[in-house]
Amino acid sequence: MNIILSGGGTAGHVSPALAVAEKILQSDEKSKILFIGREGGGENDAVLKLGLELKTLKIQGIKRKLSIDNLRVLYRALKARGDAQKIIKDFSPDVILGTGGYVCWPVIKAGIKMGIPTAVHESNLSPGLTTKMLASKCDIIFLNHSDTKNFLPARAKSITVGNPLRTDFKITDRINARKSLGIKDDEFLILSFGGSIGAEKLNEVVIDFMQSCSIKDKKIKHIHAVGRRYFDKYRDNPLAKGENGCRILPYIEDMPRMLSASDVVISRAGAMTISEIAAVGVASILIPSPNVSDNHQFKNASKLEEVGAALLIEEKNLSVESLKSAVTSLKNDKNARKNKAKQIKRFDTPNAAEVIINELKKLSFRAKV
Repeated sequence: MNIILSGGGTAGHVSPALAVAEKILQSDEKSKILFIGREGGGENDAVLKLGLELKTLKIQGIKRKLSIDNLRVLYRALKARGDAQKIIKDFSPDVILGTGGYVCWPVIKAGIKMGIPTAVHESNLSPGLTTKMLASKCDIIFLNHSDTKNFLPARAKSITVGNPLRTDFKITDRINARKSLGIKDDEFLILSFGGSIGAEKLNEVVIDFMQSCSIKDKKIKHIHAVGRRYFDKYRDNPLAKGENGCRILPYIEDMPRMLSASDVVISRAGAMTISEIAAVGVASILIPSPNVSDNHQFKNASKLEEVGAALLIEEKNLSVESLKSAVTSLKNDKNARKNKAKQIKRFDTPNAAEVIINELKKLSFRAKV
């Protein structure tokens, strides 16, 4: 099967595509995979690291406020569709899968125009603009949440599969993860991060919390990733070199191991982050980003809070005091942590990649008949 994958803007839009690609490479060496991302996208590094062929389109997202810049964005999007059509023609795929972000719009649109089977994977509870625009035209929409179909056009064909994750999330266990990090049985590991780019207010509050609370408790180990955008700001902070078991990093390279070793995770509420937490099964404090379309991170986190799978702190309510209260409630109550971990584990979908690939093969087969 020759397949084109496309997505970008954030690691969350690329990760599902890489999980699918990884599974295809493991099961069918004859398959050819091409990834189409956005020009200059930092998330493309992960594509190249996996060994995939990469092509890029010059495109950017629409601004939420009315702006003359949006006219340039529209022009680039239409031009990108033509550029995508040339790439597709040269590669001759059997099927095209988009995994979110504005870059997959011209790719899927071009594929539809050329009569190639197309599909989109939507990881969030509330679908993004790209998914909404493509839902009624492409052959199938893969959903992480079954409730997402309520936000799609009635004629859109969808199937709930969950979020596909890389193999590392299925083979990493807590005991070996903690041993490799030097975390003792009686130590409490907090892992916090605001995404690959980072989050300014979350960084400020978490680092204040580390300095006022974490480093003063010898039993607490705390690792925080500030994001590549913000690391220079904290490079000279003593925590960047490690202090009393606490450390600031620019980015977490080995997320499966770090999550598996943790007792509590503090993070944004992006769909892929939640799926990774669910795959491992760990108690979490979710702080949704208020700067995303349709407030979808808040919706993701609210659903988990309702079923007792996570604690939720809105960013407007985030402070050292509110964070300390949430962390302390979990640190001092082992049963509460276990229950949160058990409840979020229910959202794990270990076979998502296999289901997606099987459906893509069906689309490809039907197109050839």
